[in-house]
Amino acid sequence: MNKTELIKSIAVGSGVSKGVAAKMLTSLQDAVTNAVTHGDKVSIRGFGSFAISDHAARRCRHPHTGEVMQAKAYRTVRFVPSSEIKSCLN
Repeated sequence: MNKTELIKSIAVGSGVSKGVAAKMLTSLQDAVTNAVTHGDKVSIRGFGSFAISDHAARRCRHPHTGEVMQAKAYRTVRFVPSSEIKSCLN
């Protein structure tokens, strides 16, 4: 499902126009992005949670030359689905 299909699904499910559904989705994206970039965890009951995940710097090898390199530390966003979603998969 892409963004356009998601907007259509939200519009049909909530009985609003596609334009309003697009604004709702954009507002959700903005709120989650703003909260996560400020270090907050966003939990949506029945859906899941978004949080920052820190990865430490580490040593690695170049796959072709075998040269030992240093991979930089980085941060990423991690999504953990709710138990309700997980139970639907199995």
